[in-house]
Amino acid sequence: MTIWIVLGAMTLLLAGFILWPIFQNSRTETADADGETPAFAKSDEDGSPENELSRDLAVYRDQLSEIDRDIERGVLSTEQATAARIEVQRRILAADQRIKQQQADGSETHIASNRSPMRAIAAGFIVLFIAGGIGLYLDLGSPTMPDRPIASRTDEINAMRMAQSADEDRQSVLNRAVSDLSQKLLEDPDDLRAWELLGASLMALGRPQEAQTAFLEAVKRSGRNGDYLAMYAESLVRGNNGQINATARGVLREAEKTDSTDPRIQFYLGLADAQEGNVGAAIDRWIALANNAPADAPWLQMVVGRINEAALAQGIDIEGRLNLAENTQPGPSQADIAAAEELTPEQRQEMVMSMVNGLAERLETEPNDPDGWARLMQAYMVLGKEDDAKAAYEKVGKVFAQQPELLTRFDSLAREIGVAAN
Repeated sequence: MTIWIVLGAMTLLLAGFILWPIFQNSRTETADADGETPAFAKSDEDGSPENELSRDLAVYRDQLSEIDRDIERGVLSTEQATAARIEVQRRILAADQRIKQQQADGSETHIASNRSPMRAIAAGFIVLFIAGGIGLYLDLGSPTMPDRPIASRTDEINAMRMAQSADEDRQSVLNRAVSDLSQKLLEDPDDLRAWELLGASLMALGRPQEAQTAFLEAVKRSGRNGDYLAMYAESLVRGNNGQINATARGVLREAEKTDSTDPRIQFYLGLADAQEGNVGAAIDRWIALANNAPADAPWLQMVVGRINEAALAQGIDIEGRLNLAENTQPGPSQADIAAAEELTPEQRQEMVMSMVNGLAERLETEPNDPDGWARLMQAYMVLGKEDDAKAAYEKVGKVFAQQPELLTRFDSLAREIGVAAN
């Protein structure tokens, strides 16, 4: 509470410091504009001060004429007449200066009266600016947030540096793979596997437009193989910011007629249906895709998530329609499952965490297990431990740094389950 009082007092002092001169000048100018004439300019007799000064000038001119007549009559000597004439001329100049000063004061009063609205507007803007700053701070500020000195964030900074270093290493490996594969294809342009790896490496580097050329070559040289058509379609979709245009849809339709079982075909055809407003057809495709997928498919969780989101948004009932295959990976026995059913939710959560931690510990000692790392990343995301999933993804980049094919596989998995590198 003390911090709010201090900040409020500082704001009021600053506002007063800025606004006080403006309002003071405004009141002075208002008084002048309302007709409060300075004392020296008031007249008790007939008319304004300018008329009195004009009469004085007329008197001084008459005095000059009288001096000339006195010289002619011999009343004044030449020296006396010159001194008298200088004195009268001095008075004439003084009266003329007073007339000019009064005219200037009247002009300034007129200017000040025009300037008063501008000062009022300026004051309004200043008040608005201060009020807006206070409102913005109330919305975004957090005076109770503790300081975060560099010394207390050493681990966080080191982790960020390590993640950046791992990403740079991964980028370097992929760029080297692109260079090596390009050179290899110059020597042997019919190597379909090299075209596939080149396209996958370019996709992992975020260069889908260039990957399209590699995948299209694989499509042509393979006799329009369905798997390569699916890869080419994905590069078209990613190159178009996730939107499926007529070209991509045509490629997917062609791939659907082949014997390819690549899951990208049905997934992206469903996405095309959803983008055209036919969400029901998209859900039908995705449910069929999920029901026919092995339980350990790395993309399965992502597809199920899409199904649930689309059904919820459109109010479509999908209860009982998802019949996912049983997990084919080594896991708990039937006895373990029966025992788990009698545990409390907290105990079940603890058992699951112990299994995941056991997998993580095994991978620390036996890291050359791509499927194990894929399962670990997915398990962390299911448990809501996104930071751990990111850490596993970064560790994969180091373990398989010299294997571009595996790096592209894990990049694809990370996108599918929602893991993003730091």
